[in-house]
Amino acid sequence: MTFDIFQVDWITVDIIIIILLILLLIGVKVLKEIYRWRFFFSNTSTIRRVDRLPDINTQFSTLSIKKCTLTRSNISQQEDLKKPTIIIIRRYRKLILLKALTEAFCSFGYSVINVQLRTLNKCGTNGIASEVKKELYQIFPAIVKFYNQDIDNANQNSTVIDFNKRLLPYNLLLKDLGCRRLILINPRLKSANLEILLTLLNGSNKYPQLITIFSERLNPVFKNKKFKKILLDSETFKNTPHTIIQKAKSTFKNYETILLSIIIRYIEK
Repeated sequence: MTFDIFQVDWITVDIIIIILLILLLIGVKVLKEIYRWRFFFSNTSTIRRVDRLPDINTQFSTLSIKKCTLTRSNISQQEDLKKPTIIIIRRYRKLILLKALTEAFCSFGYSVINVQLRTLNKCGTNGIASEVKKELYQIFPAIVKFYNQDIDNANQNSTVIDFNKRLLPYNLLLKDLGCRRLILINPRLKSANLEILLTLLNGSNKYPQLITIFSERLNPVFKNKKFKKILLDSETFKNTPHTIIQKAKSTFKNYETILLSIIIRYIEK
């Protein structure tokens, strides 16, 4: 039996080859994205512990801590104890970026607390904002105090870095002398979020520890012309500490070191 090359359905073969090539390219893209990050801390002196903090959760009705992680260096120096504790608030995005930033902060001698914080359903956009403000004012000192019970390495002074998509009403927190810096990174500025930020900025002359950092590309504030005009044309925004990282995407891919240096500069300023 001879093979007749002219009876082969070459159109189907070409389609299959093209599909396989596309899948291969997608696979290479995914692998490049995944393996550009380390999945473990390279700094062997870094130690990490995870807590659920149920006792703290019972004290609050509008906020809940899903998970809390303390990361620090086990080689503590006297000057490191004077550095403020860094509290990073996150929900579900930029997890690998935050892991890299956490290790970098620890290498600079900071103790880092990652808090997976969520608001309960009953405190939505039109929820009881005053209660949320009150609990935000109390929850971070409570977390630091918890770790100080058995680890004398968490400074009561703190820098709060918010990677949350949804802005929280930090008015009372800004009045806390223990809050040395409040850094908002790429908040999603739509409707209620924009209103909260403008409210915070209006009081920034009184509370200059508020800082905002934006990526230039693929961020809602720069895609939406209405919000861009409202925020960037605001004299209050112009006169408050802020940084726009040029050409950076919202994931800060390839701009992680720049983001780290900007945050460290603000913290140590």
